[in-house]
Amino acid sequence: MGNCWCKWEPTIYKNPKSESPKEQERERREGSKLPSNPEEVEDLRGGDSAANPLIAFTFEELKIITANFRQDRVLGGGGFGNVYKGFIPEDLREGLQIQPLPLPVAVKVHDGDNSYQGHREWLAEVIFLGQLSHPNLVKLIGYCCQDDHRVLIYEYMPRGSVENNLFSSKYVLFSSLKPTSSMQCHYRNLAKRPEKKYHFD
Repeated sequence: MGNCWCKWEPTIYKNPKSESPKEQERERREGSKLPSNPEEVEDLRGGDSAANPLIAFTFEELKIITANFRQDRVLGGGGFGNVYKGFIPEDLREGLQIQPLPLPVAVKVHDGDNSYQGHREWLAEVIFLGQLSHPNLVKLIGYCCQDDHRVLIYEYMPRGSVENNLFSSKYVLFSSLKPTSSMQCHYRNLAKRPEKKYHFD
């Protein structure tokens, strides 16, 4: 799973000279409050006018999807937290607009870091990846914003991570670049010689 990072911070524009420093700090804290429920997340995404509709899952539904976050379902992990493989069953919720069911998904669970920065990164993924739709991008299906739980639900891609596919030994892409860098070294050494006669056959 790739990560999308951005710096996003709500801003309140007021005349700073009209308020005391205490009032300015209080305004800054209140103006940068992060959403604590799906309704607030959808307001930030633009509500019904959002490009791609996302499903707001409950944490109880995610326990069903991931079989209670079983360790044998862990696909990987990173700075954000663990990623679990799960399946959205047909009987999860009435009126769920996802086809086909059961649908395999990747569930990216925030590691419980309740820092302001961690929540901002989660929110940035919801807002920006929720707007994108492209055949070469993994689709964000939904999210969970309940109590302290911050979770993202993506479509599942079965062929492993991008990192493993790019850097595994079965691909020779990066090993084929070694002769090129070797030739660059030799060219630099030749260029340093006093008499410069080159023959590139």
